[in-house]
Amino acid sequence: MEYISHIPRTYIYYNAGRTRVHACRTRMYALTALHAHVVAFVLSAVTVNALSVALDRRVIEGAILASLARPCAWLPLSLSRDGVTASLAATSYAVSFVFSPIAHLLLCGRIALPSLRGVLITASSALVPFAIGNLSSKTEIDGTINKISALAILYSECCSLLREAEGSLYVIDVMATLFLVVSWLTTVAASSYLYVKCGLLTLPEAHVLLLVATPKSTHIEWAAPPCAAGGLARLPAVFGAPAQALLLAALAPPGASRDELPT
Repeated sequence: MEYISHIPRTYIYYNAGRTRVHACRTRMYALTALHAHVVAFVLSAVTVNALSVALDRRVIEGAILASLARPCAWLPLSLSRDGVTASLAATSYAVSFVFSPIAHLLLCGRIALPSLRGVLITASSALVPFAIGNLSSKTEIDGTINKISALAILYSECCSLLREAEGSLYVIDVMATLFLVVSWLTTVAASSYLYVKCGLLTLPEAHVLLLVATPKSTHIEWAAPPCAAGGLARLPAVFGAPAQALLLAALAPPGASRDELPT
């Protein structure tokens, strides 16, 4: 199942390369990185603290670890074809190689590094198809197939996460974790509109920021051992994967136009 999921992921990155990638205002890159790597973690800590009485310690550890995960690039790319999303997602992912090690060093006492195998898989399933797509003709892309591919990846990830989170579960743990994840993701998404209120971004820009900065990768098993045990600690990711997909699918502006974004 793990290897099968690379096929739809490769297709999404290939189509992302076929779009005309555009740059946006410098502040968009800065605010997207800030929101994805700092604001998301702070809001997770605040949400966990507010619900700590009802949460198991392992769930708390898993929620904090999930908020420090690297950005999930394939999800926003499957929902948007504006050309700006790709450049923002790439920048945010690159910045995570600075923020993520520092955060793990402060919280876990050591820097967690992904395996060479994981890096090679990421490169082969993301960078290579994106580069091939960038060299191919820039024709109209069918967004429906992109979304079906995203659903296939989501199904694969949920199955994998459920296997990792196996163990004795109580109803109170499940309900509290679900409420925690939904509250955190909703807060992260809603807070992106504060940049509009402050005059830093336009509304279309805030939509794109929300799309890129909200989703987190669920592949954090390489970082988990020094910070949190498996099992119940993976429960936040079990709910987080479908929750962030549903949230972004509902909030993503249909037919987003690059013309609405200042450069």
